[in-house]
Amino acid sequence: MLSKSQIKIASDFFLDGSKIIFGSIVVGAFLPSTTEIGVSWNSVAGGLSATVIFLLIAIGLPKIIIWI
Repeated sequence: MLSKSQIKIASDFFLDGSKIIFGSIVVGAFLPSTTEIGVSWNSVAGGLSATVIFLLIAIGLPKIIIWI
């Protein structure tokens, strides 16, 4: 069983991961591209879905672990 401090660290890890992924999407959208296509919608959709998944884990992890 994980202690409360370990749960907090794991939750913070996923929260920081979601921030990094979201920041990568934002920065990638504004960087000049070498191709004429620009930002791929697949990249944006994948990044946003990964951000949401990481946020849900970060928010839900402390609540789920308490029930176990």
